Amino acid sequence: MKTRLFYSVIILLILGILISQLKVILSWENMQTGLIVSVFIGALVIGLLYLFQLWFKKNKGQKTGLTQQVSSTIIISIVFPLALLFAMPDFYKPELVDELTLANKTIYVYHEYCFPPDSACECDTYGSYIYTKNHYLPVMHLVLKTNFYVGSVQLNNGELIVKASDICSKDLGKTKRIKQ
Repeated sequence: MKTRLFYSVIILLILGILISQLKVILSWENMQTGLIVSVFIGALVIGLLYLFQLWFKKNKGQKTGLTQQVSSTIIISIVFPLALLFAMPDFYKPELVDELTLANKTIYVYHEYCFPPDSACECDTYGSYIYTKNHYLPVMHLVLKTNFYVGSVQLNNGELIVKASDICSKDLGKTKRIKQ
């Protein structure tokens, strides 16, 4: 007994997950968060409407199975959107350290620090991400992930040259190059 309301909840949940997976530029992050919250609240409201529709629908002598239907509907339409709403925001996300414009390209440098933040260089997971902005949309595309903190970024003849910063002494002199 699935109706359009049930399918609307599923579509809104999928839409919310897809929106949350986009990497947007810094000035659009608040708008993205607001849109995600709006979509999940919409899914919650529609889920509640679907639940009320099940509760108030007149049963034509079929009392068995209604409890199971209502409990599964509660899980799908209320608990699942709320869990996703709280699970989607990145609790530990890379930090923007630099925004550059080189040859009419906007480049964003993010550092991913160690967790817990005892020392910036103690763990194996630290490094930097380099993103470029899409020409038309406020969406970023990953260009390069490094295993060191990026100190300087240059663009020479269509080649992106990334040099390590002096945050970690063991990374001094490291360089990565990538054709654009």
